[in-house]
Parts: sequence; C-alpha cells; structure tokens
Amino acid sequence: MMERTLVNDPILTVADRAARQLMMFCMLACLVLLPAFFAGALQADQIIVSGGRNYEDVTITNASYEQVQFRLPGVSTAQKVNADKVEKLIFSRESSSLTRGRGAFEQGDWETAASSFKAATTMGDALKKSSAMYMHGLSLLRWGDVESAKYATAVSALKAYLTEFEGDKDFYVPHARMALSEAYRKAGDFSEAESAVSSLASGSMGKRWVLGARLSKAQSLLSQEKWQQAREEFSSVSNDSNASTDQICSAWIGYASGQQGQKQWKQAADTIRQQILESRNKEIAAYTSARAHGWLIWARSTEEQAGGDASKLEWAMIRYLRAAVMASTGNGEVLAESLYRAKELAKKQGDSDMAESLNQRLKQVAPDSRWSKK
Repeated sequence: MMERTLVNDPILTVADRAARQLMMFCMLACLVLLPAFFAGALQADQIIVSGGRNYEDVTITNASYEQVQFRLPGVSTAQKVNADKVEKLIFSRESSSLTRGRGAFEQGDWETAASSFKAATTMGDALKKSSAMYMHGLSLLRWGDVESAKYATAVSALKAYLTEFEGDKDFYVPHARMALSEAYRKAGDFSEAESAVSSLASGSMGKRWVLGARLSKAQSLLSQEKWQQAREEFSSVSNDSNASTDQICSAWIGYASGQQGQKQWKQAADTIRQQILESRNKEIAAYTSARAHGWLIWARSTEEQAGGDASKLEWAMIRYLRAAVMASTGNGEVLAESLYRAKELAKKQGDSDMAESLNQRLKQVAPDSRWSKK
C-alpha cells in the first residue's frame, strides 16, 4: 500500500503528512543503523546468471570470458554456459579473506572489502586469485565514489589484474575493462576511459561487451555534458536485444540523466518510473542499485518542478531519503548525492535539525566525495 501511495502521489490529508514525517525520520534512522553481514561458507560453487536459473550446486572447472565450464554432482561429463549470460562466480572453500570481502562488499563497506580482497590475492588457486584481484580493484573503484583519491588506486589494481590474467582470457577480463574505464572517467581522463574498452568495442569478447563499450562511451559523453549525444548512445543500448539487465538499467538511468541535463524534468521522471521503478520485468525490479538511482532522479525532478509547493517538496525529500537507504549497501555515489540534495532541501524547508543530521551522515559515509565538499 505504501509503495502505491509513493508512486501515485494522492492528495494528502493531515494524517498523511504526519505519517510522511514519521517515514522521513525512519528512513534517516535506517541510514545510521545498517546491519553488519558476513557471507557464510558455501558447500558448492555458484554461477550467478542473468535471465535464467542460477547454478547453485556445481563445481566450476574453468572460467573464461567465452564460457564457464562446470560439473554437476554425480555427473562426470563437463557442462558449460555462455559467459555472456554469467554475472559472477562464487566459489566454495574460499579463504576467510575472500568470504569476508564478499560480505563487506555486499554491505557497502568498501575499506574492509578492499583490504580483505587484497589479502585473498595471495591465497587459493588461479580461479579464486583472479576473482580476488578483480574484486579488489572493483572495491577500490566503489570506494572512490566516496573518497575520490581511491580512483587512481583502483586503476593500478585493475591494471595489475589485467596484466596477470588478460592473456588467459579470464572470466573477469571484460568486467575489469569496464571498471577500468569507469575509474578513468570518474578521474576525468576521458581519453584513457575510451582506450580501456577498445578491445571490447572490437567484438572480440562477445556482443554483450560491444554494448558495454557503447555504454562507457555514453557515460563519458554524459560526464562532459554532451546531453543529446549521450542520450542517443544510451537509447541504442537500451533497445538492443543483446543487452543484459544491468546494461538496460544503466542505459535508462543514463538516458534520464541526460534528460535532466537538458532540464526536461517531467520527461526524466516519466522515463525512470516507466522503465525502472514501475517495470514489470522482475530482473529490473530486483536491481537495487538502479532503483536507488531511479529514486534519486525522480526526487530531483520532483524538487525542480515543485515551484515552492510544500507538499511536493516533502515528496522530494521522501524520495531522496528512499534513494539513500537503497544505495547504502551498493552505490556510494548515489548515496552521497542523495544525502547532499536531501540536506539542501531540508535547509530550504527551514528544518535545521534534519539538515544537520543529514550533513553529519554525509560526512560519515562520504567524507571525500564531491558532494561532501560542496
């Protein structure tokens, strides 16, 4: 019922307003009291796929960016799955460092994740080592979203992984190429960002990664405020039948962001609601990071269209806080921006206590982000 209320924006009664205020403080409390989590030991390997059932009781025998090979219990014949359909690999009998790193990563504790994955790079067989090295670089990249100095460290870590494993066609090579491009882009080096995905654009690693290279190009155009060009690239990816769920989500988020760049506030909100927040595609609906970003885009569009209307500004605040809560365990950049914009909105509303609470939370979770320095 609450979800429907948030989406349809009914006319509010006094009781509605009171409930809404309570919701805002509950959301803020959730940002402070995030639970710790550590993944338990697994009894078998797992292959996490998009658009189908995961393989949860297998033994992975080889993993390249072309295919992942595995054995089923009691079956001697090797099976395989196209790597384009695989999102990630999880191994049984991992070192405690690798297990701890996964748990910390899932909870958005980038410092612990990076430290744990780095420790795991010296343990285990080649499959586990490559996973640890890639995840170390990815953790540093996500850490960079809240402490920008980490982007350079992420570049070094991802390049170290590629130096060791690219020649073996390791499964995480295209993923690392995308992450490397993102790290360069967020550090402002657009030329290196494009160069990082040139091997993906060639098609040598599969159709999915050709689309990945196009997404990377679109993100660079967006970062340079080339709104229309970026939207055209994002649109081409979102409508491509070869795109994976995460690529489709990223493309629609980018497209709506381009609309906001052109101050098309209503259109951006409509895009994000129709394609992400109200999508009937179960995979998109379960993609928490995209939904967090979607709530942020909707919140900003709501604020920009409010025209000083107190009721609409309250809805914008709720959406900023909802975005922050959803981003707390996976998207540092969205978390920081959501908290910043919620803080600024609280100032406009004359709520100095909430503004200060949000400001303190922003400094706690993203001390070195660009949003903390504004």
